[in-house]
Amino acid sequence: MTASLFAAGRKNWSAKGNILKADEVGGGRLQVPSGTVLTYRDLLYSAIIGSANNAASALARLSGRGPKGFVKEMNRAAGAMGMTSTSYADASGMNPKNVTTAADIAIILDAASKQPEIRKAMLMPAYRFTVATPKKILKTIKNTNSLLMREPEVSVTAGKTGYLTESMYNFTAKVKPPGETGRELAVVVLGASSRAASQDASAILAKWAWESFVWSGTSTAPVRFGRNLVQGDRGTDVKALQKTLNAAGFAVAVQGPGSPGHETELMGPLTVAALKKFQTAYAKEILAPQGRKQGSGAADFATRAYLNK
Repeated sequence: MTASLFAAGRKNWSAKGNILKADEVGGGRLQVPSGTVLTYRDLLYSAIIGSANNAASALARLSGRGPKGFVKEMNRAAGAMGMTSTSYADASGMNPKNVTTAADIAIILDAASKQPEIRKAMLMPAYRFTVATPKKILKTIKNTNSLLMREPEVSVTAGKTGYLTESMYNFTAKVKPPGETGRELAVVVLGASSRAASQDASAILAKWAWESFVWSGTSTAPVRFGRNLVQGDRGTDVKALQKTLNAAGFAVAVQGPGSPGHETELMGPLTVAALKKFQTAYAKEILAPQGRKQGSGAADFATRAYLNK
């Protein structure tokens, strides 16, 4: 979320900022002295590739919102995206008051990986850059996502590692079978005993999913919803969702756009409201497995699994 908010709409990645003592929050860090000057791209890549917590804190401070304002925006964005079980307390991920779920992590992974600069960083095995401390120092950071290099049967298209004493080793990745353009899915593993275990489990889960489920285009069986949908999304799958809701008695609209026969490709507030009612009606199948009591209005993994039956 930190990377996504900082990158949104940003074009001048060569602009420069610094890392200060106030950015030091512990854990993994970019090992440079306080006051070190580096580009915004260097900070973003250090936070994503090397999981540098001081770089992530610097991004929040340099965002123009200030650390507190940035965290407030993180929580606002999470709500808007349908991440109903997520609460942020800081921008680095070090604060144990940060709370989320696997389903919510999949949502932010999908959103963040659509931003070119973030996706590029996620797929780099290593990144080299020069910083001024004030003297110039060449830095090399290596990607902590080893699936990029060692798993030939899984093609990684995005991913991020994480560790905290309270939550242990965590990992999320978007993956697809090598050589294919479809069957991309998101895998989230929380609380593993080691980094290797979290990534091994991800590879096993991905292979199991490809073997166990049918994707649209690989069979005559209709699979209508292949991605999570949140307010603001557009596409033919949104139109299919509106048709499903209308047919099931959860009308998007009585008349006009979204009403039966007038479905649209925009996931607007009316679609979200109708989907919430649908999720509540089928709470046992959709909400209970996630530990939720109220629908989010986002077509998340549990909702899609039910719709695709």
